[in-house]
Amino acid sequence: METMPAFVHSSTMKLSDLLEGAIDLHIHSGPDCVERWGDTIDIARLAVEMGMRAIVFKDHFRPTTHKALLTRRAVPGIELFALHACNHPCGGLNYRCVMMSVEEGVKVIQMPTMDSVFQHSKPRGHLFTHFLFGTEGYDPIDIYNPGTKELKDDLFRIIEAVRKYDLVLSNGHLSADETIGLFRKAITMGVKPERCMVEHPNGSPESFTVDKMKTMADMGVYLNISFNAVNPLFGARHPREAADIIKTIGAEHCTLITDGGNHLAPAPAEGMRVFANMLMHLGVPRKDIDLMIRTSPAKVLGLD
Repeated sequence: METMPAFVHSSTMKLSDLLEGAIDLHIHSGPDCVERWGDTIDIARLAVEMGMRAIVFKDHFRPTTHKALLTRRAVPGIELFALHACNHPCGGLNYRCVMMSVEEGVKVIQMPTMDSVFQHSKPRGHLFTHFLFGTEGYDPIDIYNPGTKELKDDLFRIIEAVRKYDLVLSNGHLSADETIGLFRKAITMGVKPERCMVEHPNGSPESFTVDKMKTMADMGVYLNISFNAVNPLFGARHPREAADIIKTIGAEHCTLITDGGNHLAPAPAEGMRVFANMLMHLGVPRKDIDLMIRTSPAKVLGLD
């Protein structure tokens, strides 16, 4: 599907020092099966102009290894990383499919998102129905063996690959309980806690309660607090909820992501700037913003 026309500033001046050195661990881009704000080159160019250091490209149904590789050649001055989401079109929880992405240089291995059991348990609102192409005859992807709470054999092998190659493990759209179980097992298998990240918990408060987020933080994993969840044309959660999570859990346990690329949202880099300013208006100190958009995501990616 064609992407939305992208507006990229022509000035060589930085638009704001707020994003100088910032990292976004979760951005969607075109081309995709749904409409996006722009393609990877549009997104990377604006990120460079706004002073950002790195971004991770995420698609639900295709590894983004080729997107990241080719965009690096077109847009110098920023570090670009790829993600493999274990949904059906990527092979599901299939070790061989994951290893193909590892060989191509993927950085983030993500659990099922649109094909997860938790996602399928939600009402089929605007987010879900856009991704129903070809789903007939396919069951949601469970991380457990049937009738048990034992992780699937291939998932053990995937976790071992994350450990061996020092990759990042993302919970995708798992429930809070599934996330806790997954990360506990991964950490006991030798995955570094700082390489584990929880996606947009502020978008699913019915599962990601404060107590469960505290449990995750105590494990040493990072909670990626999302701008898309507070976008009034998308997730529509109140921004104060995101600020309260940060203040309660502690900024040292959080990163900020845009989950950007939605055609109903600002450009991802601009979304990060807006989100950071929103949170500061709601009482999150600038030093905590710096921690969540620079220091902690660099630690997740192993950049510092």
